[in-house]
Parts: sequence; C-alpha cells; structure tokens
Amino acid sequence: MIALREDAPKLSFLGVEAYAFGLFVALGMAVALAVLWLLLRRVKCKNGTAGLAGLLSMICGFVLSRLFFGCMDESLGQTMPLWAMLRVNTGGYSMMGAMIGACLGAALAAKLTRQSAARLLDCLAPCLLLFAACERLGERYIEEFDVSRFFSDALFSGSFLVTESDFGLRLNTYLIASAVMLILALVLIKDLSPSRRAGDTFLKYLLLFGTAQILLESLRYDQHMTIKAYVKWQQIIAMMMLAAGVIVLAVRGWKRHRALSLAALFFLPVTVGAGVGIEFMIDRTAVSHYLLYAVFLAVLCVQAGLGLALRKEGAKA
Repeated sequence: MIALREDAPKLSFLGVEAYAFGLFVALGMAVALAVLWLLLRRVKCKNGTAGLAGLLSMICGFVLSRLFFGCMDESLGQTMPLWAMLRVNTGGYSMMGAMIGACLGAALAAKLTRQSAARLLDCLAPCLLLFAACERLGERYIEEFDVSRFFSDALFSGSFLVTESDFGLRLNTYLIASAVMLILALVLIKDLSPSRRAGDTFLKYLLLFGTAQILLESLRYDQHMTIKAYVKWQQIIAMMMLAAGVIVLAVRGWKRHRALSLAALFFLPVTVGAGVGIEFMIDRTAVSHYLLYAVFLAVLCVQAGLGLALRKEGAKA
C-alpha cells in the first residue's frame, strides 16, 4: 500500500484512512456514475452504454483535467513542465478540464455504440454537476483554497459561510459552489424528457453552468489556474461555455426568431466587456463589491435568459 503524506488532511472511511479531498472526489465519481446509469436506463440506451461512457469519461476527464492545469496554472510563477505533469500524485487538476474531457469521453462512447451523442450528453450533464458538488465540498480540506478575498466589513460575521482569521473574514466559496452545482443538477434532471429535442438539456447545462461558474470563479481568490496574477483561465472557459450555448441556439433559431437571436448575439460582447470591466474594478476601485457583483449577476442573468428564451422558442418549432 502507498504511504499517505503526513501533511495532507485525512479521513477514515470504512476503517481505511484516505486523503480527505480524494475521498470526496471518489464519492462524487460514484454518485455521478450511479446517476448516469439510472438516466441512461430511463432513456433506454443500449446495454453497457453507461459502463463504457463512464469509463471513457473518467479517462478523458482525468487526462484533460491534468493537462489544463499543467498548461494554464502559473500560481508558482510558471506553467508545469511535462515531466511534472506525469507525476499525477503531486496534485494539480482543473474542474473545467475534467468536465470537458468527460463530455469528449461520452461523445466517443456514443460514436462507438452508434447512438446519439447529443442524447448521451443530455444525461451526462447533471452527473457532471453532481460530481462537482461533491468535489467542491472536499476543497474545504485544502488550505487557502476556493475562498474569497477578505471582507472589508462584518456583514457575514458568525455565518457558516465564512471563515474568520486574524486578517478578517473570507467567504467559503466552495460551499456556495457546491450548493449551486447541486441545485443545477436537480434542474437538469427535471429537464430531461424523452420528448425533448436531443441536446437541449446539454445546451441548458452550458448556459446555466457557464453563468454560475463565471461568477463563482470571480468570487474565489486563491490563484488557482491564474496567469499574470489576475487572468483566471477557468473563468474564461466558463464564458466560452456560455457563449457556445448562446451561439448554437442563436444559429438554430436564426430563421424563425431572428430578432431574439440578434439580441442574444449582440449581448455577448456586452457580457464579456462588463465582466472584464468589473473584474478590474473589484481590485482597483473603491466601488462597493456588493454593487459590482449585483451588476455582474444581472448582466449574466440577462445573457443566460436570452439563451433560455431561444431554447424555449426552438422547442415550439
């Protein structure tokens, strides 16, 4: 048996000592695979699809998670060299890479079994969020990870949402992220229906998860996957996911709902511009962070709302 590092937080599970964070990741995988099996069974996919899709999603997710982190994280002053990427036991992974890799694995499984990739991705989407909900809870065991900037006031003092130190209060953004992922997973599971157009639930995942993750990445202040100390790669990827969902829906509804499609596409650069501007203002101006985040949330909700409206109109066609 491989000896565990003495400095890493551990938990005892069924009499076995394990890394605390790794235990939550394993729990997330188990939950995601179980729900994927149930959902694929409900839509009557071929026998063995869940096992193949789960295996390929885990493999591709693991590879891209490590690759994304190695190529994009500069929290130590430089990106990770190839030899260090191969030392997977040293840690360092990307949630966005894991999700994109899992989607590629599911699409490959659909191709190998000659089934609809869109339908398989519909079922995979809520499973990814359930995995993320568990993984985020495990982040509490990583010191100074997935927490916010220090508060300049005591508004949340005494709340379970914050951690207090000698320097002030910090928001436990991992708790908020976990709750949001769980809620979105339930929304997507409810959205699944045999009568729904294949791929529509996955598009909803892109819109909702992308929107939520943009804001959650802004809240955290741990230098995870950053470059030049402020560019957050996972936030950029989340914006790309939101944009991808909007663009696909706008192109699909271009003939029947041109005005709505134009509005959704026109608002994309507005959303990006507002996001970049607010990110700079958060650390460089005295404007209230509560006000800035309220405006940021409003802009993101408008963009997601336009995408959801296009999806709703497309479902009527």
